[in-house]
Amino acid sequence: MELELGNVQKPIRVLRKSLKSLTRDPPAEDVHNLRTHARRIEAIAAALMPGQKKLTRRLLKTIRPVRKAAGEVRDMDVLDAKALTLAGRRRSRSVACLLDYLSSMRIESARKLLDAVTGQRNDALRSLKQFSWQIEKRLRANKPGAITEATANGSSGRAAMRLIDELNRWPAFNEENLHAFRIKVKELRYLLQLTKNANPKLVDALGEVKEQIGDWHDWQQLAKIAEKVLNPQDDRATLKKIDEMGKKSLNRAMAAAQAMKTRYLGRDAQGGKAGSPGASSHRSKPALADGSPAMPAEPILPKSAPHPARRAATLRLSRTAAPATGTPAASPSGESSPPSPM
Repeated sequence: MELELGNVQKPIRVLRKSLKSLTRDPPAEDVHNLRTHARRIEAIAAALMPGQKKLTRRLLKTIRPVRKAAGEVRDMDVLDAKALTLAGRRRSRSVACLLDYLSSMRIESARKLLDAVTGQRNDALRSLKQFSWQIEKRLRANKPGAITEATANGSSGRAAMRLIDELNRWPAFNEENLHAFRIKVKELRYLLQLTKNANPKLVDALGEVKEQIGDWHDWQQLAKIAEKVLNPQDDRATLKKIDEMGKKSLNRAMAAAQAMKTRYLGRDAQGGKAGSPGASSHRSKPALADGSPAMPAEPILPKSAPHPARRAATLRLSRTAAPATGTPAASPSGESSPPSPM
């Protein structure tokens, strides 16, 4: 995986700008940018500088409280938009009550976010500047102990392969593990977006899965709030509609996740047998979230001359990529254990 320095530095610049310009009542887009780029920096720190624990720990200590506070505001913005879709042409009393509650929660969450940013701003800006300087220095340096471009590429590549392997071995999707799957999908997507040669179709597929699971999770959160705020009898029509939307979005999310996993991460992607339990080589192609059949499996990264660390990893994987003559070994999740794709 060949890193693009500009892609690594961009989230740092955006987060620094967001911390400096945050207002008392920030627009939804500003909150989203702050939260998203804080998450990306966490992924970058873990992937590129695993040996720099002190520097990474100091950075994360300053941005995590801000990211979590921004997440609470972002949740209210998203849930407010969901609640508005329930109103129709004539806003019911129950929807109005729900919107009022979300609005009050948004105001309170925005106040906490501003407090978090005010308390962490100076330390966060200092840590981000130092982190940016260290990344550039270590990527360009060529001295013993430095994180050169080759070793940084190797670190990000190993981090991506660990995530791919974890996602590939994920057990059958359900309401308990789907959101955790989304978090890992986001981490993998962040890492791939840092590189020059990642498969753009995979990046888009990961984004689609992220959105679909996120949509279901939002309806789930809205249902919990509605159950607390609304009356089970008087507002049963609104509660029922929220429940129906949640079930539909859950089905779409699981279909999208399974299609992406099969197409890009499973054994089909390596030309071997399917990686799902009980699957046969004659099974039909999986359906995407919109009901259309999935396309043939594609490689995660285009075939190109890799650097030595990546080439060594490729050779190791090639020994396990050949079709097995017997039954594949089962993973702890109960699935066949396929080799991780590059």
